[in-house]
Amino acid sequence: MATGKEENWQIKRRADVCAGTGIAFANGEEIMTRLLLADGEYIREDYSLACWAEQNPDHGLSAWKSIYHAPPPPEEMVKKESAETLLRKMLAKEDADDINSIYILAVMLERKKILVEKDVRFKEDRTKVRVYEHKKSGDTFLVIDPELKLAEIESVQEEVVGLLGGRAPKTETVHQFEKLVRTLVEKYTKLLFPRKTVGGEEGVTQKLAASFLALLAGKKYEHFDVSEKILNRYETNEQYGALVESYRELIDTLPQEVRFQGLEKPELAKQIEALAAKDPAELDVAEVQAAFASDDLRITEVREKVMNAIRAATRYADQP
Repeated sequence: MATGKEENWQIKRRADVCAGTGIAFANGEEIMTRLLLADGEYIREDYSLACWAEQNPDHGLSAWKSIYHAPPPPEEMVKKESAETLLRKMLAKEDADDINSIYILAVMLERKKILVEKDVRFKEDRTKVRVYEHKKSGDTFLVIDPELKLAEIESVQEEVVGLLGGRAPKTETVHQFEKLVRTLVEKYTKLLFPRKTVGGEEGVTQKLAASFLALLAGKKYEHFDVSEKILNRYETNEQYGALVESYRELIDTLPQEVRFQGLEKPELAKQIEALAAKDPAELDVAEVQAAFASDDLRITEVREKVMNAIRAATRYADQP
């Protein structure tokens, strides 16, 4: 954590006038920027090319050339990418707990070509600081690089995506989980999707549960598309709509729970991968249940919901 005036991160606004002459920049004009550290505080100065050439100031910590863009009208200023909005809020808070999230957000915005990395600096304690410039507004962002490990990056990504209200990208553990579910449903395909279906309410309940398991197995499973159509057909049904909604919620939350557990418990990730590698005929359901056994009430609740779906999916079909 920084001491005194020194800060771990800052946003430095691009000036609208030359630091040397005080003359306003024209929209689209090429300018020079330098970054200084004075009394523990980062200072940004912007110059016209003519003034820079004439005064030839010291480059300081960093110096770069960019294009000055006139600020947009006030009503357009609020139309930010949600990732950018979150980044600016976290930078303004200056909370050390946000360092990892700030870095991931900056990387996300760099990939979207909203931020451009201009330099990498090292503080006295060897902390790495990445200097980004906003491509449109010209603001400078000083972001600490916490040099996260792979597992840490995935964990922070999940947290950031959650803050943005989106769905985190799948990890290898989630892919292996889908493969495991796919192996299970392939083992019992005749049971889940019998040639002769059961009619009435019991038949619909069985069909919806089987469709849920098929969707949980991922798009590579042969019954994925038809199962999606089945859930779509009943999601507005007065009698079955709530059941479909509960399955949809599990389809969204279960992979993310597996993702989190896989990051927290590497041994679970290895178990899932080993189980997923088995042939359907060799896969023992008891092994799968044991792998996901947990004292965590939340995990137990999710596991029981899945088990209820399995019971419903297999209850009304004849054994092959």
